[in-house]
Amino acid sequence: MAAWIKLAFDHREPIFEFLDTAEDPHRFGLSLGLPVGARRLRTKARQINVRKRLPDIFAMPGLNAVSQRFRDLVEEFEPGTHQFFPLELSYKNGTPVEEPFFVFNCCVSFDSLLVSRSEVAWYNFNDPLTSPRLNVLWRHRNVLSRPAITGHHIWCSLRLRVAGLYVSDVFHDQMKRRKIRYFDASPCEESEEPWIAEENAGPILEWEARHGLLKGMMPWLIENPDVLF
Repeated sequence: MAAWIKLAFDHREPIFEFLDTAEDPHRFGLSLGLPVGARRLRTKARQINVRKRLPDIFAMPGLNAVSQRFRDLVEEFEPGTHQFFPLELSYKNGTPVEEPFFVFNCCVSFDSLLVSRSEVAWYNFNDPLTSPRLNVLWRHRNVLSRPAITGHHIWCSLRLRVAGLYVSDVFHDQMKRRKIRYFDASPCEESEEPWIAEENAGPILEWEARHGLLKGMMPWLIENPDVLF
């Protein structure tokens, strides 16, 4: 089964603070889903708690850090598809972290969640300023369209705005086999049912037909790529 993954937040995580600045910096957690410009990313940081051993994936303020091992795995499955921005990390005592780490950004976005087969619910119908939202629950039944995800290994959602990343079953298996830590994963079932926008994102499409694309959301960003640089 494919998996929905998120950054883990617990006592094991190292904590860093950025030392540099950026004009109107991006904050996208584990990934945005579209290519971004390097000039809007902060990439120099110092650890503020004491933890000598850094995991392969951990949270940075508003972003993420991934190891060379994670980057190598991504490049094995989808070479040249996603972005990796080098980080300059140092421990609390000022010693540089020698192992390469990067801010990772998945650059593939599409929807694959089958709403009628999943344990989800729509909300936010009465606010004219924003489109309806889908409440996708962690570790509940979430079913993906196999025809939609076939040939993909790492992707973000598009209109349904699910936080985090989806990964294929073979990619997730390799993460576990290579003991790439730390992240939280929720398994997703797969179905042969095709993903049809009108059936799975109907309330959003109806809102967009009346109001236009919601500024700052993924479809709007696709049509306004200049805001990413």
